[in-house]
Amino acid sequence: MSGIPWPAALAVTVPLAVAASLIDTRPAVAQGGIVCQYGPASYRRCCTQSYARKPSLAARARANDIDACMGKGGGKKTRG
Repeated sequence: MSGIPWPAALAVTVPLAVAASLIDTRPAVAQGGIVCQYGPASYRRCCTQSYARKPSLAARARANDIDACMGKGGGKKTRG
């Protein structure tokens, strides 16, 4: 047997299991809330809007959606 008493092991294992299950059950909007906290204001706005409108997008589709939003909102971009 290990050197950790059973009640102490249980006290550590149960909170970890509960935390892991909560991470998996959060809605996409909650997950986007974490991701959308960083970057310029235009990125944060587009990111938040993307998660609100289309919560079930895959990672690449999410990135494309955010890029499209930033492209149409950024009239100040110049090329050439």
